[in-house]
Amino acid sequence: MWTLLQSPLVNSAVCIVLFTFVARFIARGYAIRQKCRKLPGAPHSMIWGHLKEMGTVAGLYPRRVHPHTYPHKIRTRHNLGSLICMDVWPINDPFIAVMDPAASQQCTVEFNTEKHPAMKPYLDKLVGPDDMISANGELWQKWRRMFNPGFSSQHLTTLIPGIVDDVLVYVENLKQHADKEEVFRLEEDTTRLTVDVIGRVILDLHFDMQRSDNPCIEALREQVHLLPNQGHLNPLDMWHPYGIYRRWKNHRIMEDYIGKILDERFARSNLKETRKERKKTVIDLALSSYMSGVEADLDDSSIDASKLRMDAAFRKGAITQIRVCLFAGHDTTSSTMCYLFYLLQNHPECHRRICQEHERVLGQIENTAETIKTHPHLLNQLPYTMACIKETLRLFPAASAPRMGDKALTLRDPKTGESYPTEGLMVWLVHHGLGRNPDVWGETVSQFDPTRFLPENAHRVPEGAWRPFEMGQRNCLGQNLALLELRIISALCCRVFDFELRMDAIEELKKDGSFYARNEAFRQGPQEVEGEPLYQTLIGAAKPREGMPVAVRYQK
Repeated sequence: MWTLLQSPLVNSAVCIVLFTFVARFIARGYAIRQKCRKLPGAPHSMIWGHLKEMGTVAGLYPRRVHPHTYPHKIRTRHNLGSLICMDVWPINDPFIAVMDPAASQQCTVEFNTEKHPAMKPYLDKLVGPDDMISANGELWQKWRRMFNPGFSSQHLTTLIPGIVDDVLVYVENLKQHADKEEVFRLEEDTTRLTVDVIGRVILDLHFDMQRSDNPCIEALREQVHLLPNQGHLNPLDMWHPYGIYRRWKNHRIMEDYIGKILDERFARSNLKETRKERKKTVIDLALSSYMSGVEADLDDSSIDASKLRMDAAFRKGAITQIRVCLFAGHDTTSSTMCYLFYLLQNHPECHRRICQEHERVLGQIENTAETIKTHPHLLNQLPYTMACIKETLRLFPAASAPRMGDKALTLRDPKTGESYPTEGLMVWLVHHGLGRNPDVWGETVSQFDPTRFLPENAHRVPEGAWRPFEMGQRNCLGQNLALLELRIISALCCRVFDFELRMDAIEELKKDGSFYARNEAFRQGPQEVEGEPLYQTLIGAAKPREGMPVAVRYQK
């Protein structure tokens, strides 16, 4: 063996392979640097690209801040337009940060670009392969068509009584916090509520996370914290043996839990019963779609429906999509609700106005839950409540949208007139930067002003400017559910509670055993973003810093 390694022929082959690899690496880097150098953006280096600029901006912010804040900061630092090119190769793909409504519409409505593959490695570890968030083409169309009816407004209306019951448990828990006069992380309580709601919608199950723990949901939540984020700056963290084991273990827990439910539903169902009951939970829709493919077999009297076995590929795909819905179905709502409470508390006049609307439309707070259950259409008569929700999502969006560039797609900055060919680049629709762009929202861009979203002011909002759930064919499947939940929670809480942000109690909360308490990265670096103490952190989606420590009190 040693003789073989000393062979000139082997040494020459190894050198050729290494030389080819290095040459290709340098050639690719040079081509990327040349391409990005020609596009508008921050000062560019042929050696570093924009990596130094990204490092400088990252140093100005907390370590765990959500990176969707970076493009807006770079834009304001260099007085750039609403589209900027960022060359961050080889750390990541170079991208164009889009913070303009017209260019965003061009990507998603006029052209309908595909999802960028940068999301796939993360989502594979979180929900499994071939998820419908990062999938494109026929695979995405298949699962999206299957689940669309389960998230329709018409169907969600039938679930309102159950959602109200879940929110009432949330109200009782908040009352217990108020009675004890304790500081707690509001995001934890709110996430447990939204998990209970999404459990009803997709599985027709009551997780009861507001009273106890559930192994599947606990595994999902731990998995989010174990995956790459701003706290994992060391790439070796992902290869720590304990982390590898925990990710594998959580994956098995989720697969087994959801798979067991899927198998049980399949075992007691047949095509005729499915059609007759017309269930529309996600799991029933998946089974209905599968059963439609075996209709001919079931119609054959010689076939025993109870002995049918689910196709392994379909079963694996259905489990993945259900995990997608569990993950995506609770994050946006819980974080947005926390920020809505926070903004209303900081703007007493807005708080008074939303309470007055609830009183006028829904009656006294003591009867509101029953009123919503019996007259759910009244939730559509709360324009100021919806305006507050939209304004909250403008200032604190839960996510952004990475898309694939295309040689047929050239974007244009309406302010500077400059053109951006997108071939070979990621096109990042940055909702945070768009929501804080003064060219779009005017002089009040930094103010919490819900009136901008009232129906009579619709002309003030440019087309495509409000897009926290994205637009076009790839818009968020669960946006109807999220907006419904937010209105119900607001109606049952805004007239009962006041919330006080308690960032001074972070040390005290280190003993609560939460994921925040276990990771010191949450407390490293500056602890404000543009003067905002409750900045967004990246934990799967954008979440309020430290889970939003608060003290809750009854309204006087």
